[in-house]
Amino acid sequence: MEAQDKEHSFLFSSGCQLFTKGKCAIKSWTQRQYQSFLPSLRKLPHHTAVWCEERLIWMKEDLLHARTALCGLARDLRTGKRGFNRNFWKSPYFCTTVVTLFVLIGVNVYLSQNQAACVAYYNGERIGIVETQQEGEMVMSGLEQELEQFIGQDVFLPGTLHYKTCMVPRSSMKPAIYYESALKELPWLVKGVDMCIDGKPVMALASRAEGEQLLQSYQKAMLPEDSQEKIEKVDFQEEVSFQNRQVAVRDIIPVDEALQLLLGGQSQDKTYIVQEGDNLWGIARRNDMRVDDLYQANPQLSEDLKPGQELKLVSVEPLLNITVTSTLATSEVIPFEVETKLDSNLNRGKTKVVKDGENGEAQVVYRLVRQNQRVVERSEVERQVVKTPEAKVVAKGTKTVVTVASRGSGGSGTLRWPVGGTITSRYGPRGGEFHSGLDIGAGYGAGVVAVAEGRVVSAGWQGNYGKCVLIDHGSGLVTRYAHLSQINVSSGQSVGSGQLIGRVGTTGRASGPHLHFEVIVNGSTRNPLNYLR
Repeated sequence: MEAQDKEHSFLFSSGCQLFTKGKCAIKSWTQRQYQSFLPSLRKLPHHTAVWCEERLIWMKEDLLHARTALCGLARDLRTGKRGFNRNFWKSPYFCTTVVTLFVLIGVNVYLSQNQAACVAYYNGERIGIVETQQEGEMVMSGLEQELEQFIGQDVFLPGTLHYKTCMVPRSSMKPAIYYESALKELPWLVKGVDMCIDGKPVMALASRAEGEQLLQSYQKAMLPEDSQEKIEKVDFQEEVSFQNRQVAVRDIIPVDEALQLLLGGQSQDKTYIVQEGDNLWGIARRNDMRVDDLYQANPQLSEDLKPGQELKLVSVEPLLNITVTSTLATSEVIPFEVETKLDSNLNRGKTKVVKDGENGEAQVVYRLVRQNQRVVERSEVERQVVKTPEAKVVAKGTKTVVTVASRGSGGSGTLRWPVGGTITSRYGPRGGEFHSGLDIGAGYGAGVVAVAEGRVVSAGWQGNYGKCVLIDHGSGLVTRYAHLSQINVSSGQSVGSGQLIGRVGTTGRASGPHLHFEVIVNGSTRNPLNYLR
């Protein structure tokens, strides 16, 4: 028994070597079967299995002996007495057990800190880690479906995505959502189109069908809101085309956002040179801006403008200009005329309605031309009078006479000032032409009053005068109030001295808010300063 234990005592003894001379049955058997090597080779797997099974039995016996040795060591430590085998730590069984124990501990520690996972690479660059390749492919498939649902067609990657299995630290493992985020950053492509305006690409769309849908939505948004108008023609001023190409998914613009871009336009900066007589309000109005926009674009700007000064103007220009031609059939009121008959029995300045007037009615068809929702042309196509207006008859008193003498003729001015303000242009020659009145600068919307009692001869638009009121004060004296923003009287109405007739504006040929005031005596203009008190 001792001889057998000695022969099979060590796991790493010479007897455990497969080809040691004199100890290996397989080698001896191979030597004896040298003459029939090939037939014997077929039995080699069986003999190898027998040899491995024999060594396994020896290993179990070694571990059993090592267990006995450890138990003896524990007993010695507990009792304080040494056993009969004082050199048990020198035993190969003990060494084998210790080495195996440390190996198992090391493997356990390594596996507790690391795990097998799949590292994803795109074009050779590491992009993320997943537990298994199957999980990575599921995340990839889900993202593809999400992008295709958003875009409306197939998406693809121009590069190669592959997985590599390896051991990675457990701390580097993150939920699949992080891998999905990394996949979203890849250069996904789609077969889209560029929408070009006059040959210049302005935005990328998913398909030509979406481009056509965008143009239709833009046309619809730019049509007039009045349902009574009949659209005749809708034209784009620029040439619109679509070019097919591979477009990055992140560059694709949805139809709704693309429509807002077309409607919003693009900001453009330009420089304006201040001319003689310019003011902030007039510059802003001519360039479709607000005065606040001028201050914002020019922080150091002041109201004191100098000729030659440069101003920065910021304007919003549409990406795509559209022209809409339509017709509008509408019913218009034909105002009645006022016939005045002098009545010597009435005091001057008094009137009496002899017969009420009645407005007429006409059916009118207009042709309207709009550019980007702004009417640039309005022409009358057809007019049909449905009802003829009846004139209003008013008796005008002539019993008293108002006389207003000019200071230049030795009298004193008796007309009150029509508005408070500063004289910006006087009566007489001005810049190669004759200025027939007095310009009084005042704030926009300031009240304008009649300088004396009288009757309104006309109240409405009069060419370069813009909105204008003409008042007859009798004895050949007439006064004119021009460039009004609002008219508060009507033709034929009697007014008293100081009565509000309108408000200061810039209608007609005006560079800024002011009142153009004229005094007309027997058909000829006179210097208003000679008549104002």
